Amino acid sequence: MALRPEDITIAITVFSRRQFVHAAIRSALEQTVPVRVIIVENCSPDKQFRDFVLAEFGGQVGYFQNTHNRGMFDNWNACMEYARTPWLSILHDDDLLRPNFVETMLAFTRDVPGRALYYGRGANLTEVDQKIYPPEPVAWPGGWRDLDVLELAEYCFLMFPGQLFQIAAARELGGFRKASYFTGDWDMWFRLAVAHGAAQIATEVAVNRSHYGLDRGTSRVERMGWKWALDNAQRKRNLRLLRQARGLDIPFDRVKLLATQPVSSRVLLRFAPAFSRRILAYNTWLFTHSRPPNRAYAALQWLARLFGPGVFRLLARGFPQKV
Repeated sequence: MALRPEDITIAITVFSRRQFVHAAIRSALEQTVPVRVIIVENCSPDKQFRDFVLAEFGGQVGYFQNTHNRGMFDNWNACMEYARTPWLSILHDDDLLRPNFVETMLAFTRDVPGRALYYGRGANLTEVDQKIYPPEPVAWPGGWRDLDVLELAEYCFLMFPGQLFQIAAARELGGFRKASYFTGDWDMWFRLAVAHGAAQIATEVAVNRSHYGLDRGTSRVERMGWKWALDNAQRKRNLRLLRQARGLDIPFDRVKLLATQPVSSRVLLRFAPAFSRRILAYNTWLFTHSRPPNRAYAALQWLARLFGPGVFRLLARGFPQKV
């Protein structure tokens, strides 16, 4: 049976950030094909936050409040509980959906049936609405692709907004991992792709907002130098799952990974002063073993090998800390 608008809920997760939430809600409500929209508040310390939202959108959205703070990833499980439809798209309170998101997904699921996860493509904005990382042109036959689980095992190339997934399939897999500190979305999308299939369309349907000057959890992980360690733990978990589910015994190849995904020199130069000594040493080792994409990177590698991790703390003094 073809997917219908009444089969879809868009759940917007909120906590206390007021700056972008109205735009996020409007983007969900102003779809060319309307669907149910709910707000899921994760026990906000802002006691007027509900009133702030409903003053503009009362009667247009369902509003649900957790009885305790469930953390980001378990809050996504709460979205599945409150959705009451077979399909769900989760939107962060600072991201946006293009007006054609639902229309595109309905057509995509009709033309490419039988998957549990469907994804569009997204643009990227800063917190001051500057466009960054524009989507690169793609040449997928028919304008879409099935997600390659081997590629997805090693790298999460999916921006968070713009997804549509089957709730029953996600529940069958145990839902989002509550204990995941950073990679809970990647973990779920990978498990859905392995178990039930996942596909992506080339159409831009969403906008992700990246925060460099604001205190956001994902940015904080990068600022503390944990990103590579947590990413690598998830990669190893993914490869174990492939071995169990499909008998594919693929080792974790750090050399290959650093050749294709070198550690960001910009991140090290910006945030090194905040790293612990151990984390800085870990990131420096990865950096010096990365394949240099340009001469400036190679020169910085030479300095790091010569003077050790402390060179990043020294150079960071003259590096801009905000975009």
